[in-house]
Amino acid sequence: MTLILHLSDLHLLGEPREQDAILASLITALEKERARRGRRVDLIAITGDVFDSATIDPRVAVRELEALHKCITRALGDDVPTIVVPGNHDRRRIGLFGPHDESLFRAVREALGARMLIHGCDTPFLAKVVPPAFHAQPLWAIAYDSTYLPHGWLSAGGVVRHEDLLHAAAQIGDAEPDWPLLFLLHHHLVPTPLTDVGPIETHRMHPALCWMLHRVLPVLVAHADREELTMTALGAGTALSTLHDLRRAVLVLHGHKHYATARKLDATEARQGDVLLVSAGSAGTAQRWSPTSPRDTARLWPSFNVIELEGDAITIEAVSFGWKGRSAGETAYRPLVWASREGAKWRLHPIEGAEPHSGPKLIANESRVRLMNARRFGARRWDYECERRVEPNGRGPRRYVETIEGARGALLEPLDRAAPVRATPAQLELGLGALTRYRVDGGVCRSLDEATRVRGAASSPFEWIGLMNRYRARRSRLVLEGLGAHANSAFASTTDLATGQETPLRCHRDVGGDRVVLELDDCPARTLLRVYWPLEA
Repeated sequence: MTLILHLSDLHLLGEPREQDAILASLITALEKERARRGRRVDLIAITGDVFDSATIDPRVAVRELEALHKCITRALGDDVPTIVVPGNHDRRRIGLFGPHDESLFRAVREALGARMLIHGCDTPFLAKVVPPAFHAQPLWAIAYDSTYLPHGWLSAGGVVRHEDLLHAAAQIGDAEPDWPLLFLLHHHLVPTPLTDVGPIETHRMHPALCWMLHRVLPVLVAHADREELTMTALGAGTALSTLHDLRRAVLVLHGHKHYATARKLDATEARQGDVLLVSAGSAGTAQRWSPTSPRDTARLWPSFNVIELEGDAITIEAVSFGWKGRSAGETAYRPLVWASREGAKWRLHPIEGAEPHSGPKLIANESRVRLMNARRFGARRWDYECERRVEPNGRGPRRYVETIEGARGALLEPLDRAAPVRATPAQLELGLGALTRYRVDGGVCRSLDEATRVRGAASSPFEWIGLMNRYRARRSRLVLEGLGAHANSAFASTTDLATGQETPLRCHRDVGGDRVVLELDDCPARTLLRVYWPLEA
């Protein structure tokens, strides 16, 4: 049996105020994982964004990575072979700005190359066949540097050249034809859910750069403010065709978007191989569910993937770990893949959902929203009043702070306490076990013209109201009133923020009324319920 630990997007030295706690919890989670499986890990794969910026002092970077790697291998079993490939943050300032810079990774390889196989310093050659003697496992591994962009000052994307893949394939040839192929890179070859339409994250950028990215560039280039335009791997389609034509069962491991997801691409010709694509979440950061959401809004737990290859069977599991407050030391397990290998084919088997926890932290999480005519914006927007009730059980949180969001210029007004009116987004502490009432002035767009003015011409012609579930809940309930005739056109969804997967969810409408009710029993943590409706023309 082969056991592989897949880490990605550590972003070392990126968030010093909280990263020490996250990395300490990572080591604890790895120790628990080794005890749970009862054996050591055979191979560690780190797929990029090892550091947060290419501008970090190389001496500091080497010291941080060396110390972390020692802790990781000690937790998993000493002397675990480790393969490291670079990410866009290892090449540019905060992963986006400045010329392509290989100096940081070169310094790391010079200092730590005897302990780890550090790829990404052999440009312009991008692919490296990992010698089987290095990992001593029955598989072929190709490390690929997808970050090579020698021109341009603005990009978080990458490139996959099929010539490099062909060169690597020629070195492998027909040797050990029954071995699967492990392909390691940073960038995704298929867009990941939720993040493929998200705007570029700019919370640490200079205001002038934010203005340029979100106001100027989209005027010149359509969707230039969206992550996918600058974060994808050029040549991904050609690379996937080449991977199919290697006539092996291929397992692609990557990172980049901080979401743990899995997809299978079937071969279309008899002699081709299937490609299984698996991404890892961030093991070193607590990712916000949206680049524009406030920092404390239902952040995802850090996570890593564990791949188990036993004979012709493969199982892949995402392991998330708490790091803050009462969640520190907790782990959550979510299966991503269960499959068997038949020659060059992956045969998927049905999997169950996430492993249940000991019980819900909330008995109920409920929100009742009433739309009303806007006081300041006229017919362009809705104001809304909200009644929130959070009912914890004995293991629930001691306090519940919610982030209230709204369209640009919206104001939050608490209704049951003496508190100032504040611009959104704003945080509001909810009373546990009691109703909390507030009003959001101009909170949601009512007309399509207003949505276009606020969000741009390419914005969706729909508006929504949501309920964020930060914790597990026995029952989650969202009630929306005041839609009028639009209630008949309302539709709903639930979004798993750990994967980005948004699933249609049936909502209930009052016959002849304007109330829409959305309910979900046994609601997992970090789940977003939404009711949508069409904007007025």
